[in-house]
Order: sequence, then C-alpha cells, then structure tokens
Amino acid sequence: MTAKKMLYTVGIAVLLVLIVFVARNGIAPNNTVKTPATVSEPVHGPHLAMNSTEYDFGKIKQSNGAVSTEFQTVNNGSEDVIITEVLTSCSCTTAEMDKKILRPGESGILMVVFDPNYHYEDDGRFFRTATIKSNVHGAAPEVKIFVEVEYDLGKDALKFRGNMVD
Repeated sequence: MTAKKMLYTVGIAVLLVLIVFVARNGIAPNNTVKTPATVSEPVHGPHLAMNSTEYDFGKIKQSNGAVSTEFQTVNNGSEDVIITEVLTSCSCTTAEMDKKILRPGESGILMVVFDPNYHYEDDGRFFRTATIKSNVHGAAPEVKIFVEVEYDLGKDALKFRGNMVD
C-alpha cells in the first residue's frame, strides 16, 4: 500500500470515529452539550425534560458585562408542572423560567444569566448551577453553565469585593 493510500485510509477512519463520537455524545453547535431528554415519551404525573443541561460560555471579558443562555424545557408528563422557584449556586448567577405553570406537552424557557462583574472568581474555568424547584417528583432538574473570566477592567470594577485575594 502506498503512503498516499495509507494516509487516505487513516483519514477516512478518523472521520468515521469522529462521526460516531458526535452521534453518540450528541455534541451540538453553540457550545451546547445535548443530553438525552425523553421529550417524546410521556411520563405519568408532572415531569420536566430538557433539550440540554450544560452550556459553555468559554472565556469572556469582564468589560463585556453579563452573558446569558436559554435552556428549552418541556412538560412531557400527564399533569401540570408548577414551578415554585429557580435556585442558583451563586449570587453571580441568576435564573428564571418564563412560565410558572407548564401544562402537559407545553414548553418553557429557562433563562440563565452570569455576571462577571459581581465578584472575583478563581482563575480558570468554573461552573455554576441553576435548579428548577417544582412539583416534579424525584430529583429537581438542574443545568450547569461553564465560564472563564478575563478581568480586563480589574478587581476594582467588581460589585462585591469581599474576601478577594490580591
């Protein structure tokens, strides 16, 4: 086998492996990681399914201000989902559902906002969570956002400067 044919064969094999990897892991554009949501299968009682549970903002500049993303939710249960609150893991992150009640088959949007000017974060990539509290039985649906902040305005521009290491 010539070197050219060998290189062509290896290239095809790598492409096939990549296609299988993407198909199995559901990696989608816009930094969203798709997770298997049983949106089409109805569930007895109230139930929330989500098209994705993670979003990666990548590296953002402090000077650009807050960033946001939306997560699509759907009630694939047989009863109304009643949203009581949405909790976040840190005050630098806020989250809100666009509807307080989702009827069976109805969709909603969870908006998550991260403010890089709220307080200082450790260097490097980190994550924050938002948890939807409702009448859904079992574990509350939760999403994660990943981010890394470039402090181009400096630590003095932060809203909260307590416990900051210089």
